Amino acid sequence: MRRTLLFLALAAGVALFPASLTHAQEATGSPPPAVENSPPPIPPPKPAPDDPKMHKLAVRQFLAFQGGVVDRKQYSDDVNAQLNDELLDGSEKALAALGALQTVNFRGISRTRNVNVYVYRMTCEHGSIDMEFALQPDGKIAVLLFV
Repeated sequence: MRRTLLFLALAAGVALFPASLTHAQEATGSPPPAVENSPPPIPPPKPAPDDPKMHKLAVRQFLAFQGGVVDRKQYSDDVNAQLNDELLDGSEKALAALGALQTVNFRGISRTRNVNVYVYRMTCEHGSIDMEFALQPDGKIAVLLFV
């Protein structure tokens, strides 16, 4: 994978968009505000078996962002370069407002530019949000998106 970046698109309007990787954005409500240079959408996820390791990773990362305790060692250098206090604070507030995590459903895998993007629906006490992520070959998170 060439250059990889972090995506966070939240109902609160916090967003980062990459220069080199397109990504799916299938929102479950009104679409996020238009942003210049936003990537074109990719096809919706295709059904696939849920990998227990990916499932566990998705839950851990969701709870980390919701609780404001992000372990930067889990992310690529490009992602870490974009994680700032404002982004982390906005992410924490928006995800915390959803309430406690109730269920996690694997929706499938979106594929773009030979990259697998894992899509999970996180259902909480006060709403749902899709969490989408991709990994680098070394296992670090290269893309993360909440829509």
